Amino acid sequence: NNFGKRTGVGLNKISSLLILSAFFYITISIFQISAVADAIKLILMIDNTFLEGIIFIVSLFITFTPFVGPILGIIGAVFVWDWNILFALLLFFWPYFFGGIAWTLFSKNKARKREEEKSFDAEDAEIIEEWKK
Repeated sequence: NNFGKRTGVGLNKISSLLILSAFFYITISIFQISAVADAIKLILMIDNTFLEGIIFIVSLFITFTPFVGPILGIIGAVFVWDWNILFALLLFFWPYFFGGIAWTLFSKNKARKREEEKSFDAEDAEIIEEWKK
């Protein structure tokens, strides 16, 4: 296995990081599902244990629906759990936040590479012109 030798990163570190990431994602998902279920119970004013179970099952699907799940989750976290709205936003919009950061960094890196390619093209054109003379 050459991966660890080439990158200097052992597979144990990578597998530990994957396990930690999975634990983090599952923990965040449990909070999100619970907040969405509480928001639906608040909106529909449900106080029946059987219906709460049905709502929990429904919230499993609604939670991961873009924009609908996070908005309901924020309602549940702020109005039912009495959380600060900034923490609720962070809980539900962290993938968009980190995705935006990654996209910004990637686009800057891509623009820098494109600029370097243009400068190499200009240098190559000058070399060809000199060679033709």
